[in-house]
Amino acid sequence: MYRLKGIKLYFLSVLKLPLLVFKNYYLKSLFYNRKLVTYIPSRIFYTPSSFLCESLTTIKNDFYNINNTSTTSLWKISSKDKLKFSNLHSFLWLTKLDRKHSKIFIKDIISSWINNFSNYDPDTWKMEITGNRIIAWSSNSDIILQDSDKTYNKKLFSSLIKQSNFLIKNLSYVPYDSTKIICCTAIILSGIIFSENDLNYKIGIKELEKIIINYFDESGFPKSRNPEEVFICIKYLILIRECLKEAQKFVPNFLDEIILRIGNCYSFLSCSNKQFPLFNGATEINYKYYDIFLKNLKYKFNNKSYRIADLIKIKKKKLELFMDCGNPPTDNFARYYQAGCLAIELFSGKHKIISNSGYGKYLSSKFESLSRSTAAHSTLYMNDTSSCIFQKNNIVNEIYGNLLMEKLRVVNKSYTENKNSYLLSASHNGYEKKFGYAHTRSIKIMKREDKIFGTDELKKTKNYSNPVTFSVRFHIYPDNKIVKTKAGNSVLINLTNGEGWMLHCSTHNFEIEKNIFFGNKSKIINNESVSISSNSNEKKISVNWSIERIA
Repeated sequence: MYRLKGIKLYFLSVLKLPLLVFKNYYLKSLFYNRKLVTYIPSRIFYTPSSFLCESLTTIKNDFYNINNTSTTSLWKISSKDKLKFSNLHSFLWLTKLDRKHSKIFIKDIISSWINNFSNYDPDTWKMEITGNRIIAWSSNSDIILQDSDKTYNKKLFSSLIKQSNFLIKNLSYVPYDSTKIICCTAIILSGIIFSENDLNYKIGIKELEKIIINYFDESGFPKSRNPEEVFICIKYLILIRECLKEAQKFVPNFLDEIILRIGNCYSFLSCSNKQFPLFNGATEINYKYYDIFLKNLKYKFNNKSYRIADLIKIKKKKLELFMDCGNPPTDNFARYYQAGCLAIELFSGKHKIISNSGYGKYLSSKFESLSRSTAAHSTLYMNDTSSCIFQKNNIVNEIYGNLLMEKLRVVNKSYTENKNSYLLSASHNGYEKKFGYAHTRSIKIMKREDKIFGTDELKKTKNYSNPVTFSVRFHIYPDNKIVKTKAGNSVLINLTNGEGWMLHCSTHNFEIEKNIFFGNKSKIINNESVSISSNSNEKKISVNWSIERIA
């Protein structure tokens, strides 16, 4: 069935491709670019505090060092280097510069950018990059405009109006995700920094309300089920609220409500090591400094629930375990989905023990595809296939985004607690149609000791004559050292803080494999994984494993 769906999508994509080419040609035309400049403001009436914009960046990854770079060579960064290119052209690094000694240098960079990229370019004018650039220029206008002349001001204001009009005209083409919220933030900001541009403020607020209705579930979690989207969204939503307060604009009730709900999701995902778990398209983020930012602005969120958006979290003193028990999102929100159903991540205090591989969206299309597979997660997979089938045709993905051609369904979710342990269990049918087996994962976490028992069970539901090959994989977080014991059914894990853990299997032996970690935005990191593999045609297959702290 999914093959017919794929053929249909391919032909529809081929038909739409000429329209996409024509649209790109039109956006590059002088006629369109002149049309974007509707007027040129005389001055800026409100400048957001730069520390609000600074909250959008991280200390290490997002800051692009340009202090000793000439404006001639600055723009030579290739768009293939996604992270550096995006960071450079977003200008969020402006908040990291020395504000006393960089004002002339900054004006030269802004002028150079406008001279080189004043008209639409498909790379430098991507919606997310353009939105961040408007936010960065607006929030740093104190140093951008300091001691400037009328010619420079006119050029800058014209560019800001042009870029904000571009966002408004193309916002409807952006899917409901964090990019749309970034664009709305920029549109709202462009409407309050220029008094003549009040219509942008109204449009931005109206569109923001639509996004909140369509993109978040009842708990406030993005429908993509991606933890990283929680972090991105809360940053821009709070930025909007604080800017509205500074500009003495009315803060809509819906904005206060979504900030409270998404703030509780932020609290739920928070771990002792100041990182979110890697599920459904997430890359590593360190929110240590954002926590300080929230504290300074007196934001306080709290959530002691064990489940949000079908992500289960069990916290016991230093021990934290996450498990993904959710169905794949609908196609509208599946852009970054990974086939990691029933995958787990395990933390001990500030150190992660078992991880997923993260999402390689900043690294390359090849690594992005690899990181979507079930094998890139700490769960069971069969016959070297993923539990969901992804669309692999580049033309289709160009038109429709990354699509799921065949999805799984999660059933029989349960969570119980008694005086001795926490118990959670869930099943999915991702391999039932192709191989005739349903997968159930059950986990028992002891309350009085640092010990976890797990069982991965395959139960035959249909006749499938050939034996199946299955693997249960545990991705060990980078920098942790592992050694297999002589017996072969245990692996010792040594954390960087000296803590020791033992992974044991009572039914099978382990194999240690070289692996790749995609969670770091800027580089690939080598790590190792521990796997249990076998083949069988039995009606019921069980793999019993445990992990406990031994030192």
